[in-house]
Amino acid sequence: MLTRWTERFCVVKESFLLYYDKSEKKHYESKKMFNIHPKGVIPLANCCIEKWDETGKPGFKITHASFKTGNLVMAARTPEERDNWIKILQECSKITWNNAQLGAAQIKQLEEKTNRINKERTEYIEKLQLEMEARKHEEGQKEELEKLSKKLEEEKAAMTNVANQFKEEKEMTAQELLDAMEAMKKLDEERTNLDSASKELEQNLRKAAEEKAKQEDELRRQQAEKERLAATSNELKSHLDSVEERANRLANEKQKTEQQLQENKKKAQVFEEEKKKLLRTATEAQLNLEEIAAKKMETELELDRTAGVLEIETKERKRLEKRLRLAEDSLKRLDHALRDSG
Repeated sequence: MLTRWTERFCVVKESFLLYYDKSEKKHYESKKMFNIHPKGVIPLANCCIEKWDETGKPGFKITHASFKTGNLVMAARTPEERDNWIKILQECSKITWNNAQLGAAQIKQLEEKTNRINKERTEYIEKLQLEMEARKHEEGQKEELEKLSKKLEEEKAAMTNVANQFKEEKEMTAQELLDAMEAMKKLDEERTNLDSASKELEQNLRKAAEEKAKQEDELRRQQAEKERLAATSNELKSHLDSVEERANRLANEKQKTEQQLQENKKKAQVFEEEKKKLLRTATEAQLNLEEIAAKKMETELELDRTAGVLEIETKERKRLEKRLRLAEDSLKRLDHALRDSG
């Protein structure tokens, strides 16, 4: 069972079913004019229109052997409206180009038959007249001539009746042909309108295709630009990663340098303390040297005074000389240390 319906405003024109959007009904009611651009056109010629109760609504089905997408199922609001639509569509399905051609062919055949009968009747009358005249001249009998005249009149009346019948049939067929030709004229006008609508639709489709091609070109250009920007972004990201890595490396090196500076600073403080200690030691050694020199002078003076004390002084002198050498070594080491730290 069908579950999805789309409401349409439908119009029957000759042997075509035109359907529009449901909003077209208001336009028609206000303007009394149809839009020449329907959403679809269904040719009804030789179509089969029948009730279809499987829709769950008052429905009917339109079928034709040439329909490639399947049968067309429609529904009305009421069963009465559905029956009226079926009747109208069945009548419209009978108006076809083949029927019009068939009517024209029949009229042509009737005309040919009428002409042939008229010709035969004329020939027959002429033949009777010749026979009558021949018999009149040859026999001279009035009775035979009257019989022939009567027979001729009867044949003439019969031929006249036949000719009248053919004339009536010809007129009726001609009227039917005129009606069919009028219908075909309307169909041609409608076909012309549909051709115009189709050409306009083709132009719109071509314009839409061109616009679509332009949009596709623009999309491709934007895609290429996007890819280029993506590649540039990747390059910038890679460069940024490289810069960040370099910055991290520099930060690490800076941290190491700062640590090294702190260590050097600590070493400098240690050297400064060592320098101060060495300066104090040198000062003390200088004082000791001065004291030793003074004592040496005193000792030398006392050596002259006291010979008994010579041996003691000699020992004392050796001890003082040893201390002097130690003090000189300390001064040298201090001097080297000051040079290294400078």
